[in-house]
Amino acid sequence: MPVSPSRTEYLKASVFPRAVAEGAFGPDARFVSFTVEDGPGDTAGAQFASDIVFGTVTVQTNGTATEPPRRHPVVIKFKNANPVMSAMMNMHQKFYNEYLFYARLLPELARHAAHPAAALALFPRLLYSNATLDGADGEEQVIVIASISPAGYRMTDQRVFLDAQHVLLALRKLGALHGLSYAAKASPDGRRALLELTASLAETQWFDGYWYKSPRFLPGTGYRGVNALIDSAAGAKYATAGRLDRVRGMLDGGSETMAELLRPVEPLAVLCHGDFCRNNLLFRYDPATGQPADATMFDPAQARYASPAVDLSFFLFMNTTDADRTALWDDYVAAYLAGVADVQPPAGDGRPAPLTAADVDAEMRAHGLYGYAQCSFFLPAMVDTRPPDVERLTTCTDDERIELINESGGPEADRLLASIVRHMADRQYI
Repeated sequence: MPVSPSRTEYLKASVFPRAVAEGAFGPDARFVSFTVEDGPGDTAGAQFASDIVFGTVTVQTNGTATEPPRRHPVVIKFKNANPVMSAMMNMHQKFYNEYLFYARLLPELARHAAHPAAALALFPRLLYSNATLDGADGEEQVIVIASISPAGYRMTDQRVFLDAQHVLLALRKLGALHGLSYAAKASPDGRRALLELTASLAETQWFDGYWYKSPRFLPGTGYRGVNALIDSAAGAKYATAGRLDRVRGMLDGGSETMAELLRPVEPLAVLCHGDFCRNNLLFRYDPATGQPADATMFDPAQARYASPAVDLSFFLFMNTTDADRTALWDDYVAAYLAGVADVQPPAGDGRPAPLTAADVDAEMRAHGLYGYAQCSFFLPAMVDTRPPDVERLTTCTDDERIELINESGGPEADRLLASIVRHMADRQYI
């Protein structure tokens, strides 16, 4: 999407001169210029609710005319230019959360990690933001992060379902993020700081007292996979003996169910990314083999303090195939737990691991429906060959929106959602 002249001028005349003056690009730096650049891959396209701009900030060190200028590649995030869409996506709250995560939560958690620099490197570096919680200071808000594209990081070409190598790497990074919470909570001061900061995060999924604006949203979208499973060739196996009674009851619970799924329960609650999926991951590839060698996360705008299953269930249901989930589930959990262990400081007192495979199973049983609930409306959109009709989505009634969601993706989306329900039933998560 082309950058509007007004936004380009705003970045040149206001945002970057101020960011440079505040030290975002090093001490004694003087702003020289900002230029808009073409973005890599489909990064912008994957960010549905916000507008992404790529560019280069050039600065000169004050008093050193002979020193060459320094060029800093940056990524700038604006709220969606459509104000109706922005409001419908709670973008004020999301912008504030992202700023809070980068500026305060991640640095606080990194202090307690075995290797603080590695913990900070789980995400790109925040350079500047003017985000506020109310989002109403009269100035267009931005979040500016350092671009890591020059270091070879990019989005994967796999649009929805990732192969095992990508999944294992992503899960190890997710485990490291969650493990930071356990490392912090091992000390009273760290626990206190974590709880105080996470209490400042704004809610992003409730509108007018309901999850995604409607008391019918969860059952309205969630029954699609249940019904598709019952109608499938394997349906009789699941339709009998009450195997789907629990999930029906949870779906019928609507917003109350979602509130319970998201309620943090100690001692296993963690700071979650909140939207951990393929669209918010960048990978660096080995030039010799073409295989993923490293990964980093971005866009923690929906961060929250909750069960680790909030992130695990969404990622594993959204971005892995049914065949891989069946064959590799234990390997995936092991990779995640290895990431948790990576960030724990050495325990000379014989302290046990903060999380085990049995804990993951229990968390998935208590909170894993969350991932399916998100997939029930997001996965059909991702496999639909048609682009989303933004105009209809922003002007229709709540019930019409549910109908549009249930039409998207067609029979393929039915099959995919049914496979998630079947997986949860087979593992006794529902």
